[in-house]
Amino acid sequence: MSLWFTARGAGLSALILLSFATCLGALMSRPGHAGRRYVVQYLHRAAAGLGLGVLVLHVVTIVLDTYANVGITGAIVPFTSGYRPTWVGLGSLAFYTFVGVSLLGLARGRMAASERGARVWRRLHGLSYAGWGLAMLHGFTSGTDSLVGWVRLIYIVCGAAVLVSVAIRVASIPRGTQRDRFAGRPVPLAASGVRPTTPTRVSEGASR
Repeated sequence: MSLWFTARGAGLSALILLSFATCLGALMSRPGHAGRRYVVQYLHRAAAGLGLGVLVLHVVTIVLDTYANVGITGAIVPFTSGYRPTWVGLGSLAFYTFVGVSLLGLARGRMAASERGARVWRRLHGLSYAGWGLAMLHGFTSGTDSLVGWVRLIYIVCGAAVLVSVAIRVASIPRGTQRDRFAGRPVPLAASGVRPTTPTRVSEGASR
């Protein structure tokens, strides 16, 4: 049973850390002070990396625990687990999504070298929201302690925090303006296809 408790504790810890990283990822895309954004970005990466490490511990301990009846095949191949195959399978998909997004983060600097690459990176990195949703559903439906009060509170707080952060991000997107949200700076007019207008110089005689 000790492996089961360790696996469950690691799973809940990973959910908290990855929810925190998801909140920071949504909030740091808002327009704001550049120095503050760098701090939030650092915390975002640290929380995501630590959350991924704890998630690996969760997978390893759940595989080693014969009581869980998941097995290495059930953990690696989605929907083949002997224990709640559908919900455990969602956890496997969430794990693969988080690993893929993390690897993609290592290529951010190279992909962001061009406007098109930055746009593709943003869309692929947005899969982290899907991974977070799968992780929430997996944890709540697979955990035998999901009906315990303090465990349910963790899910409620994590879910509310992410939803509020995403809502703040959406509300902060400028309306009627074209911005490069990846860099937090306005898109150059030449790149947006809009021709700059040259202001007409008014002579002193005309202004009188």
